[in-house]
Amino acid sequence: MRLYTLTGATALDDAEYGKFEADENGGFDFPDDVSDRLVSFHVGGRPMWETDTERQRRLVLEEMDRRKDPATLLSAVEQLVRAAQATAALTPVVAQASDAAQQLGGALQKSEDGDPTPATPPAADDQAKPARKRAAAKPTE
Repeated sequence: MRLYTLTGATALDDAEYGKFEADENGGFDFPDDVSDRLVSFHVGGRPMWETDTERQRRLVLEEMDRRKDPATLLSAVEQLVRAAQATAALTPVVAQASDAAQQLGGALQKSEDGDPTPATPPAADDQAKPARKRAAAKPTE
């Protein structure tokens, strides 16, 4: 039987059956006799394990309570608005990065095709070379 822990356990060692690991949803697949033993464990009157049906019922009830609370609904809407604003703020940056990537891709393609023209503008150091040649050609006194 499939059980879900209410304690957050991710593994369980059983002397008879060995080690059990939780799946991505936190559920354990136990043999019937192990699940019968575990489902009866209670601490302070509260169960430590729940069945799939009990878990689904609990989650549905929690969601219904959450949706009834106006403050929770307002908080969720505010989070959505902030996420939308953050996405809108990043859109120009993403567009610029995309344009730069396309330009770089075009430059790389030109250099692979053997295009002799430079794909990128000359660096500041390249622009200074003619001035250095003129300065070197002038006789110094």
